Amino acid sequence: MFGYWVLIGLPILLSFAVLPKKILNLCLSVIGLVYILFIGLRYEVGADRWAYAAMYDSIASLSLKEALSYTEPSFAALNWLLAKMDAGVYWVNFIGSIFFVSGLIRFAKTTPLPFLALVAVTPYLVIAIGMSAARQSVAIGLVFHLMASWRQGLFTKLSFSTVATSFHYSALMSFIFVLQSIKMPAWLKGILLMVGAVAAYPVLNATEAVAKYQKTYLEDNIVSSGALMHALLNAVPAMIYLIFMRKWKIKFGESDLLPMLALLSILSVFGVPISSTGIDRLALYLSPIQMIVYGSLPFLFGRQYKTTLSSVIIALHMVILFWWLNYANTASGFVPYNNLILHWLVD
Repeated sequence: MFGYWVLIGLPILLSFAVLPKKILNLCLSVIGLVYILFIGLRYEVGADRWAYAAMYDSIASLSLKEALSYTEPSFAALNWLLAKMDAGVYWVNFIGSIFFVSGLIRFAKTTPLPFLALVAVTPYLVIAIGMSAARQSVAIGLVFHLMASWRQGLFTKLSFSTVATSFHYSALMSFIFVLQSIKMPAWLKGILLMVGAVAAYPVLNATEAVAKYQKTYLEDNIVSSGALMHALLNAVPAMIYLIFMRKWKIKFGESDLLPMLALLSILSVFGVPISSTGIDRLALYLSPIQMIVYGSLPFLFGRQYKTTLSSVIIALHMVILFWWLNYANTASGFVPYNNLILHWLVD
């Protein structure tokens, strides 16, 4: 468990430092590199590690055309290419971690307190998801890039959404974010949403993944035991924002992204009884609200409260990490932590 505490400890220590912008960005880059090495070079760690190893082995024996219909096309192509190079599944993890962590770091830079923003997502999103859900972690990283590009052009945002969806189809919901950011009448947005859904169906239906997701998320409604707790990770900061929304707007300005994330985060809690597994997966794309709110809250009431509020936020997430490592039903797949570098040195 020591490695996980070191991982969250790095941004915690820097949360209290007052750094020039260049030094701050350098420190964020160093932390990003540490996260990539920690996540990307994990060795036999993660609840889904054997499933992804089996997927890699299966795709290795397929033609590219067959591989593209096996799972999401970009993830299939990545596995197929690396299999043909005889690189191994660990290279899939490493490349995926670059997409994931670069999105987190880039989005953290958009918050007033980027190190605190990283602390907020490290216990669950970084460790539990980033080190297990190889496909979706790539998609999540690209959605973070999308939200970091929120003020940029429509083409940039659509590009990130499209590539994210090609790694995990659950990232389709990111198109809702993009559509919401376009200035047009609500009725026209509704039409575009329906047209997009109709156009996307035959493409998505061409892979076995869609049938699997439909059966898992809608038909079987397999219960995800931690779904409510995971939804609350977003809902709590969403409530904080909604309670202090007027003061928030005065302090940090208007945002068309934050209210949308807050509303969806609250709604996700009520969606858990309908499809706990589906909500558990889709709520991951709402995780930016944790980074925005916790990475801004210490400044909301004035700088004199910065240290106190930062300490409370850090203590909360240390408790979350402690609870997850010791009591989560999937934690056994993460403990003890092993890294390929250590494995090579020992051998």
